[in-house]
Amino acid sequence: MRKEGKIIQSVSDTSRPLIPLLTWGTQFALTLGILAWLGHWLDQELNTKVLFVLIGIFIGLFGGFYRLFQIINKLQKPVNKGHHPYAKNGKKPDDIN
Repeated sequence: MRKEGKIIQSVSDTSRPLIPLLTWGTQFALTLGILAWLGHWLDQELNTKVLFVLIGIFIGLFGGFYRLFQIINKLQKPVNKGHHPYAKNGKKPDDIN
């Protein structure tokens, strides 16, 4: 029973730094969808064809990939004194390089 608890804890500590990457997809899709919808609404109000939809999509794409770049850079920073940026209590899990 104790060994199972250690395995579960080890998996939890290992997967914790990946949570920002897993949530990025949802954030990206929602941001892109909201900005495209807002652009569509502006296009209807201002009688433009697809100008604001395209602007919203490009802003959403740029912002989403910029956020992904930030997350990846934070995960790749050197670990100082056992501190990992996304680990629980700031401690680096043993299984993460």
